Amino acid sequence: MKLRTTKYIFKEGLINAYRNKLMSLASVSVVTASMIVLGLFLIISINLKYNIQKLEQQPQMQVYCDPELDDEQIKVIEQAIKNDARVKKYTYVSKKEALEKMKEMLGEDQDVLEGLGDDFMPVSFIIELNNLKDAKGVVEAFKLIEGVSNVRYSQERIDILIKIATWVQVGNIVLTIILLAVAMFIISNTIKLTVFARRKEINIMKYIGATDWFIRWPFIVEGVVIGLVGAAIGFLAISIIYALLSSKVSEGINIISLVSLRELQIVVTYTFALVGIVIGSLGSAVSIRKYLHV
Repeated sequence: MKLRTTKYIFKEGLINAYRNKLMSLASVSVVTASMIVLGLFLIISINLKYNIQKLEQQPQMQVYCDPELDDEQIKVIEQAIKNDARVKKYTYVSKKEALEKMKEMLGEDQDVLEGLGDDFMPVSFIIELNNLKDAKGVVEAFKLIEGVSNVRYSQERIDILIKIATWVQVGNIVLTIILLAVAMFIISNTIKLTVFARRKEINIMKYIGATDWFIRWPFIVEGVVIGLVGAAIGFLAISIIYALLSSKVSEGINIISLVSLRELQIVVTYTFALVGIVIGSLGSAVSIRKYLHV
């Protein structure tokens, strides 16, 4: 394609978008709303996946002893764990090590533990199983051991998060299809106004030998411009929402971990750009199709 032709196509596409300011604005608004909803689902999906990966990196199982137990009582619990054939290996975590881990988790707030000893911390055992299928039985068995205060099994949380993530992805796909179909419909109607106003000009261009694609490209550019503008505004809105959400989570108790804003923006940028281009170009292609049959 020649440079002059490319300039003509982009110039006409931008002019067309400007001519129908009100309809273009309506289309951009619908695209933006669709992108924001899509972005919210992306936030949930990405962070669920991130938390699942973090949980998978944690120990499969951790057995906590009562803090009041003496060394002999802890050895009895350790022997019970050691003798269980379902246990592949285990690691002993002392009170001192538990306190250090607690300080790491608290980060800047570790001052609250200043002056306290490790007496209140429980001795625990990090356990790896031979077979994850035995997990429920092992949990029940270890809970019955005298002196065991709690048994934490991370796989249960992983399974719950995976189920939630699956439903979120299904909902995301369904809702995205509906919203993008609405956005395409609005963009298509916006461009139809431009096409209708220029129908005689299109007929003349066809009669003097202009190809379908030469006529079609300016309208596709118009649709892509609308789609990308809506995507850009949606991107800004999602970035602001996520920045506020991240600050609220960091101020509260870190029950869940969030991916960084920059990491999220990378995924959102190419997703929104792709979706904006696709719905803009498809909406344009649909709107001009019948006017090319002369």
